[in-house]
Amino acid sequence: MTNPFDIKNRFRARLRAADAQKHRVRAKLLADGTRALAPITEALTLMAEVLEEDDIAHGRIVCPAPEVDRDDFVGFTATLQNGADQEHRITVKYGPVLGGRNFIAVTGLGAEYNERLLTLASNAAPSLGRSVGNDVHVEADRGGDLAEILREMVEDFFAGHSEAPIRTGAAEARGRLALVQ
Repeated sequence: MTNPFDIKNRFRARLRAADAQKHRVRAKLLADGTRALAPITEALTLMAEVLEEDDIAHGRIVCPAPEVDRDDFVGFTATLQNGADQEHRITVKYGPVLGGRNFIAVTGLGAEYNERLLTLASNAAPSLGRSVGNDVHVEADRGGDLAEILREMVEDFFAGHSEAPIRTGAAEARGRLALVQ
C-alpha cells in the first residue's frame, strides 16, 4: 500500500497546480477584459472627474475597476446618481459567448440607446451587434462605439435633469390661471 503522506502530498501538489493555472487564466482574462473595456471606463472616469470638479452639483458617477466575476466574465456596474436623487445602473461585461468569440455585453442603456448601438454596430458588419434579452452584445473590438453611445446616455442623464421641467396640459393651464389672478 502507498504511504498516506505520499497520497496527501501528491494531492496537495495537484491542487496547488490547478489553483496556479486558474489564477493564470483569470489574470489573462482580466488583462484582456480591462483592455477591451478601457474606452468605456475611460469615458466614465473623465465624466466622473467633471462632476467632481464641479463640486458634484449635478450628481456623481461611481465606476469601479473591472473585476473577474464568479462566471469568469470581466466587468463592472457603474452607478449614475444625479442631483435629484435618481440613480441609474449600467452593467458592462466582457467575455466569451457561445461560439467562443469575445463580446462586450451592456445592460441598462435603455431602448433608445440600445437601438443606436445596434444600428452603429450593424453598419460595420451584420454580426457585430445583437440584442439578447435586456443585454446588447457587441464584438469586443467595438468598445469605442459602446463608449460613444454610453457617453451620450450619461450626458442626457445628467444634462437632461438640470433643465427646467417643461409644462404641458393641466399644469400649464394652472400656471396661466395663477398669473391672471
